[in-house]
Amino acid sequence: MTPNGLALKAALCLALLMSTPAMAGPRAYSLPELEEIALKVHPGLRKAREEVRKNEAELRITKQYPNPEVEFEGGNQRERGGPDSGLTYTVALSQTLEWPGRRSKKQEAARFGIDSAQKLVTNEELNVIARLRELYYRVLADEQFVKVARENLDSAKQLLELVEKRVRLGESRQIELIKAQVEFYTLEREHEKARTTLTGDRQVLNRFLLENLPADFTLSNKFIALDEAIPLTRWRETALTAHPLIAAQEAAVRQTESSLGAERQAWVPEVKFKFFHTLEIDQRTTGGGISLPLPLWNRKGGEVDKAAAAKRQAVAELGLTRQELETKLASQYSLYMVARRQVESFQKNILPQAAESLRLAEFTYRQGETGLLELLDSRRVHRTTERDYYQALLDYWQARTELWRIAGGGV
Repeated sequence: MTPNGLALKAALCLALLMSTPAMAGPRAYSLPELEEIALKVHPGLRKAREEVRKNEAELRITKQYPNPEVEFEGGNQRERGGPDSGLTYTVALSQTLEWPGRRSKKQEAARFGIDSAQKLVTNEELNVIARLRELYYRVLADEQFVKVARENLDSAKQLLELVEKRVRLGESRQIELIKAQVEFYTLEREHEKARTTLTGDRQVLNRFLLENLPADFTLSNKFIALDEAIPLTRWRETALTAHPLIAAQEAAVRQTESSLGAERQAWVPEVKFKFFHTLEIDQRTTGGGISLPLPLWNRKGGEVDKAAAAKRQAVAELGLTRQELETKLASQYSLYMVARRQVESFQKNILPQAAESLRLAEFTYRQGETGLLELLDSRRVHRTTERDYYQALLDYWQARTELWRIAGGGV
């Protein structure tokens, strides 16, 4: 091969490689990929994570020791009845020491605060993912609605052409052409409405992800297939053992217990050790001492009662959280099973019967055995059945998403 031929072949190969991404079309995003994006960019999660950092800072505060205090006093002293005078001063250094028991309880309470905040971050992540899934499944349902509307519009166009032909040949009356035209224009409006709804929901999904998706993004899905049916007992077990809200509340209870322990030790006064050096006209003094407040009027009873009430309140909130989760779980599980049975009924019985009824209506119309009105009725029934089926699928996935959220994402 000549050098020019080799150069031409290399240029063609390079052009092919450069054009491959464009030919590949828009990227299809899976649900896990969208969830990963949402967990990175959602502002609610950033807020929850800052709460963790606040509690971490609180732990550092509890580990700090009180700062020492330096005192200085000075003046000019004159000996009484004598001629001597001079500069005098006193320098003192004091340090307060915390009781180890109270100090450890305060640090323990701060650690439980960090644990509780981290569990609340996990709960917020569940809420973000659940909201994302709702938007994701809505877009998938919209795509099916557009697909059905497009197929119905194409069928209506074919029927309109057939009726126009029959009217020209004198095989059908003009009234049938008018009916076919009305049907076509109605389906044209339905198709445009479905497309507009899809466009709007795609924008909502992308905005939820802070515009991190390209404008022509597509979604990979398993919208038609149902998940395995899971009994309520497993959902309940998962919710009560692994839900981050319960874990956060349990950590909050332990935090209040530690705070109560710290307050019960707070009535014991903290000791302050003091070292001093004094210079006077006729003497120098160096020594030390201990300062100890006397707990006569304030024995921290109010603080202890307040901490005890906070503990009881946290325990009550834990019980309330468990009760609300069980109640919501039972209610949502009923909705989930109803939606599941509806989808199964559509897939096993209703859709096949509607499709067969439409096939027979189209066959008999083309054979001249039935009129246009019967065919249009069969098409409307089939069209309504398909829309109801995809709406039932959307209801199913949204019910399952909410059930997953209530259960803490464990199943």
